[in-house]
Amino acid sequence: MKQWKNIRLWLVACFLVTMVVSGCSRASSGSGSGDAKVTLVWWTHDNPSFVEANKKRIEEYKKIKPNVTINYQYFPYDAFIQKAKAAYAGNNAPDIAQLFGTWVTDYAKNGHLDQAPNQEDLKQNFFEAALGAYTVDDKIYGIPQEYNLENGGVLAHPQMFKDKGITYPPKTYAELIDAAKQLTVRDGNKIKVKGFDFVSGDNIFFTFLSFILQQNADYWTSDGHVNLTGPEAVTAMTKLKELITVDKVTDLSRFGDNLDSSDYFFKGSSAMTIRGPWTIASGVNTYKVNDFEYIPMPSLTDSPPYFAAESGWGEVVAAKSKHKEEAWAFVNYMNQKEQALDFNVTTFTVPARKDAAEDPAYLQKLPMLKTSIDVLQYGKWVGPVQDRDFFVKSVNDNFQLIASDKMSVEDGLKKIEQSVNEMIDKHLSVGNKSS
Repeated sequence: MKQWKNIRLWLVACFLVTMVVSGCSRASSGSGSGDAKVTLVWWTHDNPSFVEANKKRIEEYKKIKPNVTINYQYFPYDAFIQKAKAAYAGNNAPDIAQLFGTWVTDYAKNGHLDQAPNQEDLKQNFFEAALGAYTVDDKIYGIPQEYNLENGGVLAHPQMFKDKGITYPPKTYAELIDAAKQLTVRDGNKIKVKGFDFVSGDNIFFTFLSFILQQNADYWTSDGHVNLTGPEAVTAMTKLKELITVDKVTDLSRFGDNLDSSDYFFKGSSAMTIRGPWTIASGVNTYKVNDFEYIPMPSLTDSPPYFAAESGWGEVVAAKSKHKEEAWAFVNYMNQKEQALDFNVTTFTVPARKDAAEDPAYLQKLPMLKTSIDVLQYGKWVGPVQDRDFFVKSVNDNFQLIASDKMSVEDGLKKIEQSVNEMIDKHLSVGNKSS
């Protein structure tokens, strides 16, 4: 009997050991597993400076968490968009993805993304405009790494001002237009050097919205539709048209070209061009020019230079990820102040973190971005645009007709408002069905 009792105790002990080992095995494949080995799949686009910054974060993290392997995969922009759509639709998304903010909203609404931890800390430490598209029903579904803006600054050639004896830089909108008229160079009926260029796919759209906001008005209604036929919108669109038809400081001749409006600026074909700060890197690194500056864009009115901004690139974690805890740990590491600051310097982007933007080290390394840093407080999230590309195209297509005197300002705005609101209704209808 004693021998049998010992055997029974031995069997029980074996059973307990087996359960412990089994439990450890299960822990290694789930989330929250401490030091168990975990592999996280991370997808991004293939922008070279972003890839460089991302690889640096991975190498640093290996030293802190040697048990975590980051399977980093990056793809060409267009291919990345389609790959991400298919992956989330098929519930086969990577653990982490670096998405553009505007895309995040739909993925979050459809239940594809996990809520970010430390929600209140994010609201306190990040700019509201940067968090806008990552937020659904007051819940945040990712962490932005950049504050994406197309307004607030103007590329300018100071020597052109000096050659004409014009005060530099212009402090008011009236001074900017007066300078632009003097700086415009013509060759017969054609403009050889544009005094002030805003004609690009993004900047017609964003300058139009900024002119509305600078009149202390809004273009959103309480039910999530756009109001683009009010007096402020009429004034904003009229001012844009006048730059072409009355002031004659630019034209539509290069709209839709393969080159960006900033490319023409760096080639000396415009004295001033309103464009996002990201174009500065192109001038310095691609065109190798140093005869330009990035100056403040004056407000249309006496109000501050308010502008609409999209939420830029940032990280999200898939709702279906088996390693959410580890994924968020890596994402949070990337977005600590020092790591975030290095990412922004490497990628020539504007910080989404307030303390990174306020750190003197940022402007010491990227002094030309002072104009953008100074204006961040005036940025407002562009809003729930749903199909961003459709909205931008509707504004651009109708603006061309308005600026060519083929359509009145009022009729053009009615068409934009109607088409955009129909698009919004379709997206909201699809979203309601899927939920």
